[in-house]
Amino acid sequence: MNKYTLKFKAKEIEEKYQAQSQSKNLKPLFYALLIMAMSLNIFQLAINAQRDNLAIPYINMGFIIICLVGLYVMYKIEGLTAKIITITNAYSLSLQYNFSANTQAQEYYLYGCNFSLIQAVIYFSTDFHLSCPSLLLHIIFRQTSTILLTNKIDIQSLSLSMATAILITCVLYMCNKAYRIQFLMNYQQDTINNQLHKLINKPFSKIWFNEKKLQIDVQTTAFYEQFEQYTSDLCTGCNIRSFIRSCEVNNMTLEQALISGQVKFYETFEVKLQRKKIKIRLCQYNIDNSIILIQESVQKDPIQYKKVSKSFQQSLFKQFNAIRMTPQNQQFKFGTLSLLMLRQFQIKTINIRKLIRHLMSIYLTSKKVRLNFNGDYTIKIRTYGHLIKIFLIQVFCILQDLEYQQNYLEEINILNLETYMQIKLTIMDQYPFYPLYLRNYFIEQTAPYLLLNPLTYNLEFQFSKILPFNDFNVEC
Repeated sequence: MNKYTLKFKAKEIEEKYQAQSQSKNLKPLFYALLIMAMSLNIFQLAINAQRDNLAIPYINMGFIIICLVGLYVMYKIEGLTAKIITITNAYSLSLQYNFSANTQAQEYYLYGCNFSLIQAVIYFSTDFHLSCPSLLLHIIFRQTSTILLTNKIDIQSLSLSMATAILITCVLYMCNKAYRIQFLMNYQQDTINNQLHKLINKPFSKIWFNEKKLQIDVQTTAFYEQFEQYTSDLCTGCNIRSFIRSCEVNNMTLEQALISGQVKFYETFEVKLQRKKIKIRLCQYNIDNSIILIQESVQKDPIQYKKVSKSFQQSLFKQFNAIRMTPQNQQFKFGTLSLLMLRQFQIKTINIRKLIRHLMSIYLTSKKVRLNFNGDYTIKIRTYGHLIKIFLIQVFCILQDLEYQQNYLEEINILNLETYMQIKLTIMDQYPFYPLYLRNYFIEQTAPYLLLNPLTYNLEFQFSKILPFNDFNVEC
């Protein structure tokens, strides 16, 4: 930036600054001044025409002609808008001679104040290299005209004019410089935003928490189709927000962690997304307090499907069939099958009503448990068939242990919703259940794949119906 004229040394930046200034400031200002000037001058011509006095209106007619010429030139060459406004502002000095001897002193003073305010608006709207000479010209012209018309030199008036010129020049310089620095910062920010995809050769998104809307706004993103769970059915912003809400870190969603400030910046950390572990990095973008989220890598679940040989399965089932199926033997059978099926992720359609009744008959002795299906007696869920059976077996094992302590299950409430199935347990004393639940190995291994949200002390299990893989479609 030039120290004196405040012009940018880079021609491209100066051109963009001028284009923005013309579209946002100068053109609206010129049209407003044009309408006002044309209206007032035509009105003044009409008044003078009624008085049959054509000596003074030449100044008004000249003002109208300059406005129309300026409008034509600006229409042809928009780049001259600032210069046209400056010329029009300079011609307004002639209005000092547009008053007759009959004009009252207070009227003359009021007109002068209004014209000065309008000229000040133009000073602050145009560039410093135009406004500063214009200001000096106006002050010199007014002071000279006043001396010629009054035939005397007022030292106090002259001193005030000089002080006013210095003061306004300094203020114009500071304001125009600040405006240009702000434009340069915005220009640098836009440049960096446009270059981010070249600097960061990974999927990333520049996000910002909108406190008014209470949501995360997506400003810039690149390689967005590489983000996990990306779908073409949603817009880019919805995909990024869905990704942030689905990732879990420190027993909360990534969105909650970002809003509450419980995340680490400038270092890579792991988040969990269903069966995958994703390494991400967050960087604070200090220019506008936004955050750049970078997906570093995705580690898919390393567990492979471990198929049990058919011969082993057949021999195992023969052995179980040979044993008398007492509740104890059934529990032994479920435990053995749980070990074999723990890593089996086949998706099946499970009849929840039938499964729960079966487990109640094996694990619980109390016959007073209320089953509430909320009017839906054929509740089925399509999920990881083996995992949900293992999970519910362990839940009923815990209920069995509590029953031995005379802490009985009172009710099972099942609610079938659009995105998940909720099973709520009501126990005489619910607090002993949760610690046993957290320490259970099988539950620890299966819950992340089944539950939409981690269990809390309210004992509401929310089994998700939204699954990432459709390996098999087998109903049982």
